[in-house]
Amino acid sequence: MKKIYKITVLMTAIVVMLTTDIYAQDVRYSQPFSNPLTLNPALGGMNNDLKVILNHRIQWAGLTGGDFTTSSFTGLYPVFLGGGENKMDFGLNAVMENVGAYQNFYVSAAIGYSLKISESNNLSFSVTGGYIQKSLDIGSLTFDDQYVLGSYSPSNPTNETVLYDKKSYPDVGFGILWHSSLSRAESKLNGYLGVSGYHLTMPKESFTDETGVLERRFSYLGGIKIFGENKVDFTPNVIVTTQGGAYETSAGLYVDFAFSSYGKLTLGGWYRQDDAIACLVNFEYSGFGIGYSYDIPNSGLGNSITGLNTHEISLFFRMNMKDRNSYDDDEEDYDE
Repeated sequence: MKKIYKITVLMTAIVVMLTTDIYAQDVRYSQPFSNPLTLNPALGGMNNDLKVILNHRIQWAGLTGGDFTTSSFTGLYPVFLGGGENKMDFGLNAVMENVGAYQNFYVSAAIGYSLKISESNNLSFSVTGGYIQKSLDIGSLTFDDQYVLGSYSPSNPTNETVLYDKKSYPDVGFGILWHSSLSRAESKLNGYLGVSGYHLTMPKESFTDETGVLERRFSYLGGIKIFGENKVDFTPNVIVTTQGGAYETSAGLYVDFAFSSYGKLTLGGWYRQDDAIACLVNFEYSGFGIGYSYDIPNSGLGNSITGLNTHEISLFFRMNMKDRNSYDDDEEDYDE
């Protein structure tokens, strides 16, 4: 019975990718700020850091042969203008997804401008453009009509039609973000609000001649960083995402414990509506950091099938480019 469940899950995933009247949706991360360019490309404007991030996500790890894996690289680089008041933000992002016979590779670049509009208020604008290639190993697929009297044979004919094993297309998006930038000595809190859009041209991604398109995705995010006593800070966040008629609301909280002027420990979690509860821990010292998260399913699928474990790990390095000898966590750092 467990084997049947595993086969059902894998076949469901493939059907979703091949069926043209079901809109594809982007990967959802348990550590969304470890993939800032896929959440809102203007997020680079909130920090003064050169930043390099590696992220790896294993979804449904308990299903043999059924892992959904996503690996990503993100690079951010600021260039200061006008005496450091304003800056340009450059970013690079590469993502590789693997789901059984299906593979998705995405690479994009972002360029943004951050404008200081008052002593404590800033606006960041960013555009991103990239290239997506989706691949399908047709030879490894099996279909229902190849099962005869309960037995499968690859020589059995199938009426399923897959015309292409690869689809490639360009992709464009944008991000807008307001954020405050007061220090701990100046205020008890900072905040941010932003909106981003992806797949604006709605590219066709079907492996057949049908119309299937990649639906536009819009994300709305906001949060407040509350500076607490003894450098124990609290950051509640909310992310609302819409894509292809689907809506998801995520609410999260990070608690930062600064144990020195160079390091901190972060504990937190996210609640994703009708999906999962993610618990995470992050350790950072002198600009180097590692984060780990684990998802606890709270969807109907998680109640029906065991083994839907999800792990996510991130490694990162950041350096304040405005003061290269400084590690400052008092201002606009909203990362987990």
